[in-house]
Amino acid sequence: MAGALPAAADIPPVKRVSCPSVAEINRARPPSEVEKRTLVSLEATPTQCAYRVQGVTEGENLSFGFVDGVSTPKQAEDQLRQEYADTSILFSTTPLPALGAGAFAFSDTGPGALYWQLSPGAVAAMGSNLLWQLDEYVAVAKLFRPMMEVYTIPGAHTVNGRQWRTACEGYSATARCRTDIFATVIRKTPSGYVKVNGWAFNSLTYRWSDRALWTANPLGRTGSWTSAEGRRWRTDCDTATTGRGACRSYLLTTVIDFKGGKYTRADVWVFNNQVLFTT
Repeated sequence: MAGALPAAADIPPVKRVSCPSVAEINRARPPSEVEKRTLVSLEATPTQCAYRVQGVTEGENLSFGFVDGVSTPKQAEDQLRQEYADTSILFSTTPLPALGAGAFAFSDTGPGALYWQLSPGAVAAMGSNLLWQLDEYVAVAKLFRPMMEVYTIPGAHTVNGRQWRTACEGYSATARCRTDIFATVIRKTPSGYVKVNGWAFNSLTYRWSDRALWTANPLGRTGSWTSAEGRRWRTDCDTATTGRGACRSYLLTTVIDFKGGKYTRADVWVFNNQVLFTT
């Protein structure tokens, strides 16, 4: 397997999270514990997840967010240590290697205060007032993932058994990420067509930015057009496929397939890129 594409070091971190569902969290915990304290509701924003337990009407019982002003768990630990320097509380932490390098639990507030690197430059914090075992918290913490991880986070990813690699670079007021997938592709050779396993382009993603920045760009509004090179494009925005706050652009492309024992050619609309909006 080839290495991941290089990632620019100067792009901002992704501080957006895909909140796991209530059912996913309950499944990650021992059945006996779920019976005692069943999570029943979730309030989610792009940066926070708040869960509540059955029968409790006030207060967050399990919460997720990002730590401001830090980019590594070590910086988060140093920040906490400084906050408690002038108190009578003995500051101590418990390493959590299962959540990655530098991850830890803040022991003095119970096992529910966990800190770990969710993605490059983004440190996650999960707090709770529930009396769970530490391994329960770790299992639940692993369910939180960066939003649209395969398309927005630099590096190598494995999702549903498929291998992906992503590289990002600065682009105007946002960042543009290229995602490749390891797949079987059909290539034309002097002697005909052959199937080859290797890295193939999947799509480009323009990370979250203000919609107003895209008003003059056809990639940021619904419509169709023909490029200067004579290629036909189509863009769909805010649909069931794109979701609210996004556009997807497709390119009319000649695709080679293998059907009925022979290679075929057909012009089809192929997903090329997506633009994500903050508003």
